[in-house]
Amino acid sequence: MKAVLIERRGQSAAIVDVALPDPKEGEILVRVTAAGVNPIDWKTRDAAERRLPFVLGQDFAGIVVGAGTRAHNFAKDDRVFGIAREHGAYAEFTVVPQDDRTQPIAKIPDAVGDAEAAALPTAGLTALASLDALGVMENSKVLILGATGGVGSFAVQIAHDRGACVIGTARASNEAFARSLGVDEFVAYDRDDVAAAVRRNHPDGIDAVLDLVDDRDHLTAVADVLREGGRIVSTIGSADIDTLAKRNVIAINLVMTQTPQSSHAGLRALARMVEERRLRVPIVTEHALIEAERALEESKSGSVDGKIVLTVG
Repeated sequence: MKAVLIERRGQSAAIVDVALPDPKEGEILVRVTAAGVNPIDWKTRDAAERRLPFVLGQDFAGIVVGAGTRAHNFAKDDRVFGIAREHGAYAEFTVVPQDDRTQPIAKIPDAVGDAEAAALPTAGLTALASLDALGVMENSKVLILGATGGVGSFAVQIAHDRGACVIGTARASNEAFARSLGVDEFVAYDRDDVAAAVRRNHPDGIDAVLDLVDDRDHLTAVADVLREGGRIVSTIGSADIDTLAKRNVIAINLVMTQTPQSSHAGLRALARMVEERRLRVPIVTEHALIEAERALEESKSGSVDGKIVLTVG
């Protein structure tokens, strides 16, 4: 089969022929139809931690074509989506365990397309877990830093769907897109001081901050917009938990795979929202598998708003 195999550090995402994966006990074999592109993909490509060689990517949509022993949760020809963290998703086929919370999978509803499903798992589950950790609900005031990126574009919509007041940041040129997602108050980070703008509109403070982009110093400064007892979540490990606790702010460095939302139920909740048209999957670009390196560099540039998807087959 064709796959994007990383065999050495610094290698570009080249297509090679590899053996078809063999599903073991409790695993299913999936013919991949689409793969979602996430920052973790190019970070994994460039990092030195993972054992070589490996197939790149993790988010996928596809069709079940086989199963190992005791793999009875899914039937042949089921359309499924999820996270293939171990075997990779940038390939014509992948193998996934039928019951592993770090690699959740679920069936795709008929009304949801393969590209939409492939774009959902990592970013969608991260958004869902973050908002739950922040306690965002009706009438909550939440600031989402990086509102038009992969996670941010889902988080804005889910928070809006819950009836929250959503304050979102992005480049000034992206205001229309941010508002189309459900941002109620827009702050252009390249034009305004974000913390000052939020404090000006909400002098008594807001309830929650979801920070998808800032380093520790910037995040600590932005936390001044929170009311006493407010919550802040960083998805990139930037929250100084002890320092913020002294200011009576609850801070969380969220790891999605360690949350309850990293599950079959979490995926089903996202798919149901898409099916009910409460959640839009903002796919900005679709590339063929052979263009994986181009897709990764687009993601790495930091200028992409929404999701990039690779089509397979």
